[in-house]
Amino acid sequence: MNTGPVFRIGIVASILFLSQVFPAQSMEGAPFRDPVPRARAIQDIAFGSCLRQERPAPILESIAQSSPDLFIFLGDNVYADTTSENVMNQAYRKLWEKEGFQKLRKKAELHAIWDDHDYGANDAGGEFTFRKQSERIFKQFWQIADRSPYQDREGVYASFLYRSAGAHPIKVQLILLDTRSFRSPWTEKPWWKGILGLGNSGPYVPDRNQDLTILGKEQWEWLRHQFTVQADLRIVASSIQVLSAADGWETWSNLPLEKERLLDLAAGQPSPVVFISGDRHFAEISALRYRNRVFYDVTSSSLNQPLDFGDEENPLRRGERFTGANFGRIRINDSASSWNLELQILDEKGRVVLNERYVP
Repeated sequence: MNTGPVFRIGIVASILFLSQVFPAQSMEGAPFRDPVPRARAIQDIAFGSCLRQERPAPILESIAQSSPDLFIFLGDNVYADTTSENVMNQAYRKLWEKEGFQKLRKKAELHAIWDDHDYGANDAGGEFTFRKQSERIFKQFWQIADRSPYQDREGVYASFLYRSAGAHPIKVQLILLDTRSFRSPWTEKPWWKGILGLGNSGPYVPDRNQDLTILGKEQWEWLRHQFTVQADLRIVASSIQVLSAADGWETWSNLPLEKERLLDLAAGQPSPVVFISGDRHFAEISALRYRNRVFYDVTSSSLNQPLDFGDEENPLRRGERFTGANFGRIRINDSASSWNLELQILDEKGRVVLNERYVP
């Protein structure tokens, strides 16, 4: 693999830094090797998606200035639609060379999942033939190739445990999902519906076929185990929206049975669950009451390529959409015995533009 001299130097420097941020954990005998307990106490969890590596990304400096404890890259962290290892490595090198990225990785503990464009093909799933090479490059860049809990299994999903930083700390579980490696193909809208303007605005239609999957068998088994872990709060990261009913685009609503399965799993245990997602090139906060529980999905996109396709109907949306460059933040308020969350979207300057208080 020809990574080029600059990228190799970057990886060596990354190893020196991230090996301290992500020390190896011995999980011998653990059925799934995670969640991995982390020593860092957290209050602010920031996240974002969809970063064009060839474009300026001043928002990265704004994120670094906000000093989050964690930052989660939610996919499309680079745009590398390719089956060339060299082209994909060049894309990651451009991200590495950004001054804002360097500042951010020195301020926050970084995590990452992928979406289609850093996976390697638009809207691709488990059928993508370059998947294993793409996964290897992804894990190399984010320095997770040889680090539990990722080793010895396919995919880029993982789970970590933290404690909050306030006077009355809570246990926070971060669950990172892989919605690409094992996903069945979406069901495309019949051509005649598109011509007649029938159905939703996107290229796909919902499919209730029980054989179709988003996570795949092994990841579902792993996720069921994660929801048995003792935690006061679970934050579940999905590259695509979980709650939105915009089933024409890439959302969990394209496979309604999979979405119901995920929500049933979340509702079947006592801990509050907040979803975070990206992909859509706009930001919004959605809320759903399901089986006497309330779930939120905080969608943050894009870090430096926002798009406005016109208003999209989402009856679950709280407040307005935001169509400028943005990042998301979950702030844990645990100074009192009864804790709560601030679910936020911030603009390119780090100003709060959407805010929803969640009291479990």
